[in-house]
Amino acid sequence: MNPLFFKEFNSYFDPARARLNLTCGKEIGIVAGVETGQLAGALKTLEAVGKYATDCGARSLMITNYLLNGPDHGEHCRITFRDSKEVRQILQGLGIVTPTISAHCAAYAHLSAKWGIEYADKFVPPSVVAKGAQYVEDWSEEYLLGLLEAGTAAGIRIYGWFWGLWGHPVLHSGYPWIFGWDSMMAEALDRFREKTANIRARANKLGAYLAHEIHPGTGAICSRDFALLLMACDYDRSLCVWGDPSHCWAGETWTQRFTSPFVAPRVIGSHAKNFKYLAGASTLMISEDWPQRGHQFCGHGEGEVNLESYAKMLLAIGAGDRFCAINGGDIMPIYSEAEDSILPLIAPAPHLLGACSAGIKWVNDHLTGMSMTSATFTDGMAK
Repeated sequence: MNPLFFKEFNSYFDPARARLNLTCGKEIGIVAGVETGQLAGALKTLEAVGKYATDCGARSLMITNYLLNGPDHGEHCRITFRDSKEVRQILQGLGIVTPTISAHCAAYAHLSAKWGIEYADKFVPPSVVAKGAQYVEDWSEEYLLGLLEAGTAAGIRIYGWFWGLWGHPVLHSGYPWIFGWDSMMAEALDRFREKTANIRARANKLGAYLAHEIHPGTGAICSRDFALLLMACDYDRSLCVWGDPSHCWAGETWTQRFTSPFVAPRVIGSHAKNFKYLAGASTLMISEDWPQRGHQFCGHGEGEVNLESYAKMLLAIGAGDRFCAINGGDIMPIYSEAEDSILPLIAPAPHLLGACSAGIKWVNDHLTGMSMTSATFTDGMAK
């Protein structure tokens, strides 16, 4: 790949080709959903997670891929999924509308394992880890292809995604200080295009969309990074963006990121999540002592992001229109992903708030029912 591709980025980027031409032509409203990755560890099954979420007021689920694995998945490196008809019946029985799938961890392992097994060993079965990094990479590709097949057979077409480290980890650190890295970046973008080709082709064949959550330490940590991947893959239709404003803490605000021409035409859904700064602490510290970090996730109503304004922006850039064009209907769930350095995830008693139930409640109280206007203020004034 010619280094001019990224050195003269603005000359190469084509906004017209970046646009995802999808529209449902309806007035779109917002309902509450929940990201289930935060619940799977405690509640274990799709049935239990779904019941808890709907009891808390959620109408939709972003289903973590772990809840879709079959009972013998991972034994002797096997890849198995729950029966798609059964999954569909479970969701219908719970009254779930327009579900999506979270494949964040599985997708991250696929491209990242090359740089060390520690980048993937939490996201794939132990039997797979034991066979080494190259096997993890190959196995993860087969897993993702199978997940797309199983998910679309259950009627699910949007997949939350973390593209992993297509280049050396230093490129994804936020400060690629190694000198003379043009060739390293060019080769890495070639690797991204080649290593994702089968997955993108399968997604396109099935009518699925891979929605990368722009996030520090992944394959795209800002809007410009995502545009690089778009261009490297010839503006592949399947490459989309999943919104999360809580990751906009390193100079690019949520408004700048999601209204950028590099990103806005590809946003097809979003989390509701918020963050706050801890004064005097670095947002880049090397520590897992989360309550002491400079960047902390928090309750939806108390952080840096005005989530009501954010939801309006999603409607304005067409995220709801695209979501409904893909899934049908006229509602877009915004999926609460509530994390908190103080509150427990699930409350220890019914009269106490856990971060998850509080997040769903907040979305219902503040965002549900919001819809895109089709007229201006003056249109409704007396003439």
